[in-house]
Amino acid sequence: MNNIIDLTSVDKSYYLARETTGIASWCKQLIKPSYNSYQALSGINLTVPKGAAVGFIGPNGAGKSSLIKILCGIQKPTSGTVRVLGHNPALREKEFLNKIGVVFGHKTSLWWDLPVKTSLDTYKEIYKIKDSDYSSRLEELSTALNLGNVLHKPVRNLSLGERVKCELTLNLLHSPSLIFLDEPTVGLDVTSKYEIRRYLNYKRKESNLSVFLTSHDLGDIESCCDDAIIIDKGRIRFDGSMHELSANFKANVKLTVSPLNMAQSECDLLKFKETIGAFQNISLINDAPTQVVYLVPKVLLGAVFEMFHHGIYDLEISPMDFENNVVNLFKSWSSE
Repeated sequence: MNNIIDLTSVDKSYYLARETTGIASWCKQLIKPSYNSYQALSGINLTVPKGAAVGFIGPNGAGKSSLIKILCGIQKPTSGTVRVLGHNPALREKEFLNKIGVVFGHKTSLWWDLPVKTSLDTYKEIYKIKDSDYSSRLEELSTALNLGNVLHKPVRNLSLGERVKCELTLNLLHSPSLIFLDEPTVGLDVTSKYEIRRYLNYKRKESNLSVFLTSHDLGDIESCCDDAIIIDKGRIRFDGSMHELSANFKANVKLTVSPLNMAQSECDLLKFKETIGAFQNISLINDAPTQVVYLVPKVLLGAVFEMFHHGIYDLEISPMDFENNVVNLFKSWSSE
């Protein structure tokens, strides 16, 4: 089995009851309800090879969580074929569930009022983990994630970072082949993020763990993933390596424009914006009273410079970081 994930023409629609006004409409809706459909995923085709670490990127409402829920069997697709580790996830077979781990950063699988160790011990029995394997894995995880003083605390008393690291521990105890991580570092401090990223990279090298990660923190994607998938409005817009994605972004630079005469800054910037508007492939990133920032293709820089006289504007060129490039992509797609 070369691919751990195979999706073919996957669609997912949700059906929401129509809103009503007035008693008559409410009674009619109660007896014979009507629904509006919402397309969350459309025509998703996707393959992920064994041992890969894939970063799943997209704005809110793009379909990231819906796809993860389909991949781990929590939801069924409306249409299409889904195979994960050779199984149909929707069947929730025991053999399949023993091969995966799932961490939702905004939800918990730990018992809220009991010590963390109680939840871990319970999972040991559910997954029938041998005593020796359980002890060695728990020691490794607690050391790597700095959980030595946490395991015997009630979950309700943990910080967000401690709880998420305990969730990760819970889902790695049975040594899965594939782990799904949905916003695992949301709200975490830099130390907790570093510990989680470092351990995931270690497990990938040590046991060929496959990782499917969604995150709005693009530092997670850059640190842990070799490949990236960008989804927008339920459709895949990019599927390739992080190297390919970075290479595409390097074709553009950030141009920061500031007037030299601050007393006339508003007037000078207005003239600049009118002039640069002649270029179709240049997009505005930030428009402030004393400074404007553009995303400019490198091939157009010479033409831009030729249009302006010295002594009026300060033009600064700098590379775009990964996060700003992705944000700009989302902005460009939002108008489609």
